[in-house]
Amino acid sequence: MTRRRVLALPAWMLRTRAYDRYGGVRALAGRRTGWFHVERIGGRWFFVTPDGGAFFSLGVTHAGECVRRDERNLFETRYGGNEKRLAEYFLEKFRQWGYNSAGYGALAAMEAKMPYVAELWTEGPRSFAARANAPNSDIFDPAVAERLRRKIREVAAVHRRNRMCLGYVLIDLPIWDPSFRDAAGNGSYLDFLRGLPDGAAGKRAVLGFPPGSEEELINRVANAYYKLVTGELRKSDPNHLVLGDRLMALPERTPDSIVVTAGRYVDVIAFQPMGTRTPLREYIDRVHGLTGKPVLLADVNTMTSRPAKDQADTTEYERSAGEHTLAYYLDAAASKACVGLHRCTVRDYLPWNPRYFRRGLLRADDSPYPILAEYTARTNREVYELVYGTAESGHLEPHVR
Repeated sequence: MTRRRVLALPAWMLRTRAYDRYGGVRALAGRRTGWFHVERIGGRWFFVTPDGGAFFSLGVTHAGECVRRDERNLFETRYGGNEKRLAEYFLEKFRQWGYNSAGYGALAAMEAKMPYVAELWTEGPRSFAARANAPNSDIFDPAVAERLRRKIREVAAVHRRNRMCLGYVLIDLPIWDPSFRDAAGNGSYLDFLRGLPDGAAGKRAVLGFPPGSEEELINRVANAYYKLVTGELRKSDPNHLVLGDRLMALPERTPDSIVVTAGRYVDVIAFQPMGTRTPLREYIDRVHGLTGKPVLLADVNTMTSRPAKDQADTTEYERSAGEHTLAYYLDAAASKACVGLHRCTVRDYLPWNPRYFRRGLLRADDSPYPILAEYTARTNREVYELVYGTAESGHLEPHVR
């Protein structure tokens, strides 16, 4: 692989030679495998870079949405339809804010320049995030299983040679809760399988279980799903990590038994927090205790309020979100099982569900939220210092500020 300088390292890192080309800390050395992996170093879990340096991942997700959901048409009018130009702007901002990775949903032009997470949207249980846009499907159906395998091979072919890739995330907020009911009356994945026509593979798979065995049954289903997906993925790309589904970080939405089942197959337990009012350090430690696996918070937006789309004065929003982000990130990073936090979205945009207007670090016109940007840079700096120690002084043992 061509040797590249990591573009998105913050200036206080670049002033030292303590970091390898991927952003890993040389003095906290793990195994050099040529690919990102996870390893416990000095009692703490880290991603470890291909060159063997400890790497705590701080990133921002959904950069690609800035092309697909571009309400101001900036991609054409400001960047000339050139993804490389847009990527360079984002990378410059990432450097200023102190991020060392791109999370998932990055622009392809960013994936050659900094660590990122590959997105492999599998199927089976529907996504709580996508709702009707991601319906249930019968993973026991041979045609569905073959469709899954084919998609896994296609996505793996894009990423398997890229040493910047941290690994793959799968379904976003899959509904594994066997008692799930939404406001429209839609039920759980088990309800879907039971409602299939007689003779359907999924219906046959769930027949004959007595009342009261719902959790055992949903875990048998989950086991079949993870076995199928991770088996094909590891065959198609044996070098990259499987970060798993972005599970709902709530015990009532994701039973502990599902976390244990997933932990048998994935390398890292990835979560999308369901709301961020409650700090997650205890939950991260609990998940690690159940599985023995490290934890990635793969999509986090720690706003305390959701300002109106066209609200002009965002001072109070920025300040409160910045203060809450600082406290939340330091709490999560204090868990020795946490290997990273990835912020939800670079730029404001309107997703498919208009109730949830996304607030990024950039407004829809690509101008930064100045107060929030300042808090973000401070947060990332303090998280690195918590996890690595103060790099500039050469002291790299983790410590708490």
